[in-house]
Amino acid sequence: MSTPRIPNRLDGAQRIAEEIGAAIVAGRYAPDTLVPGEIELGRRYGASRTVVREALKLLSAKGLIASRKRSGTRARPREAWNMLDADVLAWRLRDGRAEPKFVSDLLHVRAVVEPAAAAMAARGHTRKSLKPIEEAFAEMERAAHDRVAFVDPDRRFHKAILVATGNDFMVAFAALTETALGAFVRIASRHPGAPAPSVPLHRAVLEAIRRGDAEGAHAAMTALLDRTARNVERNVKGKARARARTVRVCKTNRR
Repeated sequence: MSTPRIPNRLDGAQRIAEEIGAAIVAGRYAPDTLVPGEIELGRRYGASRTVVREALKLLSAKGLIASRKRSGTRARPREAWNMLDADVLAWRLRDGRAEPKFVSDLLHVRAVVEPAAAAMAARGHTRKSLKPIEEAFAEMERAAHDRVAFVDPDRRFHKAILVATGNDFMVAFAALTETALGAFVRIASRHPGAPAPSVPLHRAVLEAIRRGDAEGAHAAMTALLDRTARNVERNVKGKARARARTVRVCKTNRR
């Protein structure tokens, strides 16, 4: 049976919300500055007021905008954004671009949540909840030398561990961070031989969970995330240095 289509009205609203939302998180609208209003957005996208209002509601729910009768619709400051919203994460990680602080913040959140989740999964998993972890790992082994093919099973591996905790809040965290996990694999794998060296570390996490070793699962996940953090931070800083060199060269050429 095919999945029912989302109504066209929501399709249009999602498209508008995506473009304006991505512009806000990219910094093209500074906090408290006006974003395009209903009439302008309707003209720009050929959309009805109903569709535009749906788009603005979506952005408001994500904490990106605030609308007031006399002051218009304005971008909200970063601390108001719903950082665990899947769309906000995707927009901030669009095209593999993310500022170092954002990447660092996500790495720190993972370092707090995922070792604890691995320990919980070791203590409370069932045969049914263990199976998706095992299946994802088997695919990771097969894709160990293929960066593109590795992304999806790695994301499913980490999500399945969070689901195996049986904790509803952990499950919600898993659903919201799938996009970020996929981006981390791409960033961390920008060096020769990747992602193969991470496979034994993932195996150690799986084996500890499988044998019910909560302490071992916590330690194994911590070791895995430490390696990911080192690779991600090295590659993000490398890209930042490369961009800085490019800017300096361009400035020199213009003189």
